[in-house]
Amino acid sequence: MTALHPADPPDTSPAGPGRNPWAALAVLCLGLFMILLDGTIVNIAIPHIREYYDTAFSNIQWVMNAYILGFAVLLVTFGRFGDLWGRRRLFVSGMLLFTLGSAACGLAPGIYPLIAFRALQGVGGSAMMPATLSIIAEMFPPGRRGAAMGIWGGVSGLATAIGPTLGGVIVQYATWPGAGESWRWIFLVNIPIGILGVVLALRIVPESKDPAAVESLDLPGVALITASLFCLTFALIEGQSYGWLSGTILGLFAAAAAAFALFFRREHRVRQPLIDFSLFRALDFAAGNATGLLLSAAMMGAFFIIPIFLQSVLGYSAVKAGFVMAPMSAVIIFAAPLAGVLSDRLGSKWIVAGGMFVLAAGLAWMAGLLPGIGKISPDTSPADLVVPFAISGIGIGLAVAPVTSAVMATAPRERVGNASGVLSTMRQVGSLMGIAILGAVLQNRVTAAVTEGVRASSQIPPALKERIVAAAAGGSVQLDIPEPGPGMPATAVQMMRALFMGWFTDAMASTFVWAVALAVAGGLCALLLRSRAGGPAPHGSGPGHGPGDAQTTAPDAGAPTPARRPG
Repeated sequence: MTALHPADPPDTSPAGPGRNPWAALAVLCLGLFMILLDGTIVNIAIPHIREYYDTAFSNIQWVMNAYILGFAVLLVTFGRFGDLWGRRRLFVSGMLLFTLGSAACGLAPGIYPLIAFRALQGVGGSAMMPATLSIIAEMFPPGRRGAAMGIWGGVSGLATAIGPTLGGVIVQYATWPGAGESWRWIFLVNIPIGILGVVLALRIVPESKDPAAVESLDLPGVALITASLFCLTFALIEGQSYGWLSGTILGLFAAAAAAFALFFRREHRVRQPLIDFSLFRALDFAAGNATGLLLSAAMMGAFFIIPIFLQSVLGYSAVKAGFVMAPMSAVIIFAAPLAGVLSDRLGSKWIVAGGMFVLAAGLAWMAGLLPGIGKISPDTSPADLVVPFAISGIGIGLAVAPVTSAVMATAPRERVGNASGVLSTMRQVGSLMGIAILGAVLQNRVTAAVTEGVRASSQIPPALKERIVAAAAGGSVQLDIPEPGPGMPATAVQMMRALFMGWFTDAMASTFVWAVALAVAGGLCALLLRSRAGGPAPHGSGPGHGPGDAQTTAPDAGAPTPARRPG
């Protein structure tokens, strides 16, 4: 087996001598806030970045998806690497890389360098994320873990939801020497925060690793799982551009499946795999990961579409669009910690399921699926959006922390890095799938609605029809409608804008049906959860508790198991 031999960190005690676990939790949450904030803070700035670089809609998707791609493909690897190398050491290294990537993004000279540096940011974040969960699981005993995960979940949901608000404030009020470049501060503000986080982590966060880890990192396994996730991700993102049935996209899906099949086979042959698939024998682990994937898909897919609607259709400024979404952030702050504490007492099942169904209700409100409530429209006011946004935020807050606790509770101590890497990967793949699926559906619906509406309209000048249809087919969500002038009266321009707003709103409402379906599916998966989030999994529900599994929880990780042959 190809090896990478890490050095042993000096301090491997779970709590670390003389360290306050709550202070360490605050530092970990600072890093968590940074990496998750950058997943959504860019959303509000998307129209500005697109206008500045004069680029296609598909390229703009990559500004967000490159970050998620870089984040997702290495989470499993970093989860295992943290067990071997030291979780604090990995967290600090990831924060340094993330800060460097942020500086590069803020100074990017073009759209393609920006996309590349966003991927670099994602790699740094992927090193930090599994380390936060692993260190928390090490620092806090089962009776207090739910409360700690509640704070972690509150910060997680808050960072994701508040991103558009902060992005709007920065884009609206920050200044830059060049016109239309205030969005650069979205990335540059990470630099002082990242430096502070590194200093605090080295002073406060305890080091930990898997004391039973005697094997080296499985580099062939790393290559296979990375290739599989990359091919899958690229196919999901570019399927709309190439065509879902094109040879390129079908080939990428086939390559992803083949690489994963080889990875799966290899992981059953090595002594210490990147993913210990025996963890999936625990129903809570399998159902919790599925729920996390679907929660992220519904949430991030919606977060991708909503800012476009607020700015392109309702005409809100970036800062106004951000503040309109603020109720979602506000309720997450309170709902997530409360859900974490309740999960210690009541278990995760009903709290997570309830949160997913509440999220589905908020999305259904926006889609016009609730009886007696109309869907959002070009006449929607900010006040009309407060309730559905708040409902969605409550759902996110209720679900995110308990599902994390439920998954982590099923993993033995020596495998918390493995478990956190898998859960983080599932969430990030879900985010990418949500953006890709809802983005593709929205583009299809907008293209179809605009093409049909423009060609059927007798009010649009013939010279403009093909130009508008071509813009829609190219993925534009802000059509090239001319300004009033000679031969183009103001009434005609207003009419065309009104038509487009109606077409886009109808397309968005039908797209939200998919987000509702994802949230409902997540709620159904959550109903399969069985264990109490604050304590160990019930006897027989997890690895090491079933017939023939005694070896999987043995502390001597160097002993071969009957199910695996040394690689």
